[in-house]
Amino acid sequence: MAARIIAGIDLGSSKITSVIAELARDEIIVRGINWTPAKSIVKGVVRDLNLCAREVNASFSGAVYSSGVHAEEVHLAFTCKDLTSVPLEGSIRLSGVEHEITQEDVEQLMNSLEPPSRHQEYERLQRIVQEFIVNETDGVRDPVGMFGEVLAVRAQDVLGPPWLLANYKKVLERVGLEAKSLVPSVLAAGRAVLTEEEMNTGCVLLDLGHGTTDIALYREGSPLFTATIPIGGSNIDVDLMEGLGVNLEEAQRVKKSFVKAWVQADAADADEVVDIKFFGHREYAKIKKQKIYEIVLPRLAEWAELIKERLYSSGYMHTIPGGVVVTGGGAYMREVTSFFTHHLSKPVRIGVPRGFSHLFEEFRAPQFASALGIAAFAAFMAEESRSEPYPLTLLEEIGRFFGDLWGSLPWAQKRNHEGK
Repeated sequence: MAARIIAGIDLGSSKITSVIAELARDEIIVRGINWTPAKSIVKGVVRDLNLCAREVNASFSGAVYSSGVHAEEVHLAFTCKDLTSVPLEGSIRLSGVEHEITQEDVEQLMNSLEPPSRHQEYERLQRIVQEFIVNETDGVRDPVGMFGEVLAVRAQDVLGPPWLLANYKKVLERVGLEAKSLVPSVLAAGRAVLTEEEMNTGCVLLDLGHGTTDIALYREGSPLFTATIPIGGSNIDVDLMEGLGVNLEEAQRVKKSFVKAWVQADAADADEVVDIKFFGHREYAKIKKQKIYEIVLPRLAEWAELIKERLYSSGYMHTIPGGVVVTGGGAYMREVTSFFTHHLSKPVRIGVPRGFSHLFEEFRAPQFASALGIAAFAAFMAEESRSEPYPLTLLEEIGRFFGDLWGSLPWAQKRNHEGK
């Protein structure tokens, strides 16, 4: 793969992160990275186009300035509670047992797939092929050249509402950018933090964000299922604000200092006293940790139940022998591994970005997994497109859909120093 420069922009609910990376043959070299706080996005939804454009510009121009290079293409990572994935199955009968399967046969099969009628108003972001089946032989990666009477496929579509995509497009247009692809944040994060063994054996990926929690199930190198629930770190902030009578800044301090994901109301340290500054008060007051635990425990229980419900409703959870990888800013919550080990009955580890060259240590952290994963995802797509006519795990519909919609991407890079 010839080296090329790409830009990745991760639209998060708490921050917008931009990465400029060089995709070389055997490595991903980070040339620049910058982030800016986000106030324009709530649970993945743009609430203020003008403010969002300014935040994207500040983040992106800072990354470009620090890199000193021009990006050839832009990829966008995002999340939204309205994203959904639906399973698809289809088959076609060929002309006979001696029929040699062609690329045209594969395309005919793929074009015959349609999502359920309740989702037909959604736009398809990507189509993930899980396996082809030739006659009764399953697990086929590339059926072209094989012989058979029946060609079938199992796949899933990742869908999003058209208004969501239109708003993302409008934000980028206001900064003079176009996106070659839009990638759900959880799939970008997967490319940054998961090992090949985890993706092939089967694992659960949880991206714990500020506004949402993104879920993905992997097996045989491919995501089987994705989902988003509208609960994230901001929900705990609001609970603490209302339950303690403090402002947002104090609520976030309390969360970082005292909240533990895995705790019981009668915990050994429940009677310990901590300092709290109530809203409108200059002096700190003292409360027991038990009060904090009583506030956050219902939210944590709801969070766990929603995640379990989504995982088991997928129908794939029983086929996943591996563990759980937790990433995103919520991975910093104390006792988070014990929390998910208890609720999901699987081993849990924290996922940090891996496989990136020239990356400062401060960015090798869970909250930057999605942004850095965009570069890894772009490299993966390029490699897959070179190796197979219709690669099993290539999410090629992203580029095709948005390439047709928005055109090619020669754009004059502006060196804006804002955000430095």
